[in-house]
Amino acid sequence: MRKWIVISVTLFVTLPGWSQLQKLCRYGVLPTDNITSLEVNPSLTAADDSGGVSTSQLLFKAYRVISSHWNWGVEVPLVRFESPDKSVNGLGDILVNVTWMKPESSNRVGYGAKMEFLTPTATDKHLGSGKLQASPSLFAVWTSGNGWYVAATYKHYVSVLGDHAREDINYGRIRGNISYLSENKWWVQTNYYYYQNFRDSGKMEFVPEVELGALVNEGAAFFINGSTHAAGNWKSKDWSMGVGFKVLYL
Repeated sequence: MRKWIVISVTLFVTLPGWSQLQKLCRYGVLPTDNITSLEVNPSLTAADDSGGVSTSQLLFKAYRVISSHWNWGVEVPLVRFESPDKSVNGLGDILVNVTWMKPESSNRVGYGAKMEFLTPTATDKHLGSGKLQASPSLFAVWTSGNGWYVAATYKHYVSVLGDHAREDINYGRIRGNISYLSENKWWVQTNYYYYQNFRDSGKMEFVPEVELGALVNEGAAFFINGSTHAAGNWKSKDWSMGVGFKVLYL
């Protein structure tokens, strides 16, 4: 864990210098922002706060523009699972994806689709699902023209193959988003996640999230976010917090 902290601090100190070389900058917050970027995201999730079960993660995200309408990305997590009975470190499940989008035009409406695959690369069963997952999603975004935007996404998660001893995955997620992007290089983002479990009918969860972020300079951004289990009979966590640093226009 100390090694991850050192890596995070080193990246936080050095990456802003790289980004000074960049030119025009956007926030990289809208779903239709098509930007080549690198992000480092340490986070902590309390799955059972009272029981001492938690997961800490250092997530590396890299996205590359293919064309004005396409990009692809990969996300690599280093994970630590902790509980009163066991603690383990290692590689989590690696995610790869491809996105098609149509950015906002004169009508201020943009939309797109994404296809994600979560690969069972975890080095321990506590660090991943043990399943190859396919997650198609559709999204749309409306911008007000004065900094506000509203977005909505539906994503479906389904396991394709993998360890037969592990639970199959089949659930959907609706994400609502109301956010403000300031001209003074900061933003506030609110996300509202609703999960519906189709494998175990009747189980659902509602998770609100708030994120605060700012541009460090023209090519880099820093943010902090937090979320919590707010309602539902399906509980994936008690709460989570994370920070992130991303370099834009690499």
